[in-house]
Amino acid sequence: MVSVIIPYNVDRGYLRDAKLSVLNQSYSDWEIINAHSDNKCSYNINLGLERAKGEYIKILAEDDLLPPRSLEMLVKGIQGYDFVYGDAEFFGEGYTGPKRYRDKTVTLDSMLEKNGINGGGCLYRTEILRAVGGWDETLWTAEEYDLHLRLIKNGYKHRHIPGIVYRYRIHGDNKSIAKDSFSRLNRHEYIEQIKQKYV
Repeated sequence: MVSVIIPYNVDRGYLRDAKLSVLNQSYSDWEIINAHSDNKCSYNINLGLERAKGEYIKILAEDDLLPPRSLEMLVKGIQGYDFVYGDAEFFGEGYTGPKRYRDKTVTLDSMLEKNGINGGGCLYRTEILRAVGGWDETLWTAEEYDLHLRLIKNGYKHRHIPGIVYRYRIHGDNKSIAKDSFSRLNRHEYIEQIKQKYV
């Protein structure tokens, strides 16, 4: 079973669509976990991880969507691996057509040079997330990047699977899109500090 964790502080108007995208999956063995609190995203994800009953974990942001064959493709692709990641399609404000994020199978060195994994496209074995302590709740951004560096450094087997498995919504309140140059600089410096833990 896949435990689909939806972490959020507040429903910004997209939560129903996110849940419908799970209901419409071709793969039927799943559970939805609403991971809601006023705390950080990583805290909410870890709340969901504690409650998860599935063999696999899929994180779905409340403002994003899963294409209909997402779980089917990811579960098929993870056989023999600890975690896998597929491609993402961007849509929403400012996008008039498909824009894709194409992942590739990465190494620790390549990840330290440039993040090669779109976090939304990942599927994890539940046991490995619990083994490494889940998401780092001290971080205010780049939590997925830190997790992936930790998993790779600890030798967990991973690979990229081709195909669109995630739809990332662009809108005016995306956390990962800095609103000004000061915020972008702070985020850049913060990510550099994260990297130093894995060098």
